[in-house]
Amino acid sequence: MELNKFQDLSKRTMPFKGEPKNNVEYENGLTNYALGLIGECAEVLSAANDREAILKEIGDVAHYAFGLLTFLNETYEPLANYVVDGTQGELIVDIVILSGVVSEEVKKFVFHRHELNSSKVKTALKMLIKNLIELAVFYDSSLEQICEMNIDKLKMRYPDSFNVEDSKKRVDMQ
Repeated sequence: MELNKFQDLSKRTMPFKGEPKNNVEYENGLTNYALGLIGECAEVLSAANDREAILKEIGDVAHYAFGLLTFLNETYEPLANYVVDGTQGELIVDIVILSGVVSEEVKKFVFHRHELNSSKVKTALKMLIKNLIELAVFYDSSLEQICEMNIDKLKMRYPDSFNVEDSKKRVDMQ
């Protein structure tokens, strides 16, 4: 699955289907996805020694990263001059750090009423995605394969679209 197709398919389970109608919905969507991103990055860290678990968590991180790009009206394009090199552990640390950069900018925007530095957030998200691409290789996979698994999981969990009851049931976990 191409990453831009994943970004588009992810809208199905996003708040407001990734198209907020007002500032309140926009801020709620950004906050939800920034919190989800940093939470899932912590889960990547805790799953590093379990291949199946980390592949699932990488997919969840991708969902939130691409969702944030959607809220920012940005289609994913790789950063031309950003080269990722490092060990598995270094990639994971970089992913956690970049999620912190994103969440910090969203916090300042939503709660401190700063202007959103969308350029900084978009760059951090694209760097994070590049790290996910490289991390997937350590687990003999690709981000495209992982994203396809993530969409399959979300389709099972939310047959129509996101809703609270299906979120609580989690039929994919039974």
